[in-house]
Amino acid sequence: MDKQSISEYFLGANSPEGFYSLYGEFTDPSTDHLYILKGGPGCGKSTFMKRVGRAASEAGYSVEYIRCSGDPDSLDGVYIPSLRKAYVDGTSPHVIEPLFAGSQASYVNMGAFYDLVELDRRREEIEALTRGYKACYRRAFRLLSAAASLSGPVKLPEDALLTAAKRARGIIRREIKGHGEGRSVSRFLSAYTCKGQMALWDTVAELADKVYLLDNELGLAGIIMEAAASEAESRGWGVVRCRSPLFPERTEHIIVPGLGLALVSRSAALPYPYEPQHRLRLDTIPDKDTIAAVKPELRRRAKLREGVISEATGSLAEAKELHDRLEAQYIPTVDFDGIDRLTQRHIEAL
Repeated sequence: MDKQSISEYFLGANSPEGFYSLYGEFTDPSTDHLYILKGGPGCGKSTFMKRVGRAASEAGYSVEYIRCSGDPDSLDGVYIPSLRKAYVDGTSPHVIEPLFAGSQASYVNMGAFYDLVELDRRREEIEALTRGYKACYRRAFRLLSAAASLSGPVKLPEDALLTAAKRARGIIRREIKGHGEGRSVSRFLSAYTCKGQMALWDTVAELADKVYLLDNELGLAGIIMEAAASEAESRGWGVVRCRSPLFPERTEHIIVPGLGLALVSRSAALPYPYEPQHRLRLDTIPDKDTIAAVKPELRRRAKLREGVISEATGSLAEAKELHDRLEAQYIPTVDFDGIDRLTQRHIEAL
């Protein structure tokens, strides 16, 4: 086995576009086997995966955990790379179906442990709570769309862009050497959650012993991220491209585990809590007149954006409260002894 590591990411984001899913990139269907957990609220999917991950970790294996962006205390997935096995919550909003059922993916029907007669008695309350929490999510998505509209691009002179590209070449020359073997994937390292904005910075500290912290108020970090990621991938190194939950098409951070390297965009809202090995002060690249012209507007937008995002995460907190009440309707109907036996069988098989 490789050196043991524990990493955490999100695979879904509450975004301006609604729920944005990267679940299709969780595993490699050509080599991995994915167990897709099916079942509604309260049936123990998250606890099942926590127990599987803990058992694998105690046995000395590296484990990747996928947190739920709706409730970051809950798990949506667990992956054990050395065993080529993964488990994922395959229910809405991140419905997953196998390409080749049985050969590269299997269903685990946890809904079989519900008392369906008792659930039918609770139908009215279940339907009302489901409608309520989904309405909260829709409001959060609208607010995040408003926040995104306050983050328009900054026009910078060409020489600033060229200087950023030169900085990228310097990092590539120093850090991205040799050839490796790994699969590049997309993940979210940060998310808008019921607990506010959150970043899983411990993953960076776990996987990278060389961290570059890049200024990004002017948007120059993206030039360096893309150049470094492309060079690493061209040499065969697997790259984790960590997308922005506000702009999911953009790369916010990159991690190259095989090189022990990470490039992290600096954020006032989510400051990196550890001491980086290098700081790139990209916001000082443009001339003073350019900086003086754009900084006041950027700060005005940031203040407005902060307020809108606070409202959005407030709606996510309301959704979580309603979802907890929904789970409370389901939990008394679940045969947890049966769930426990099922979990233990999977752990023993692994």
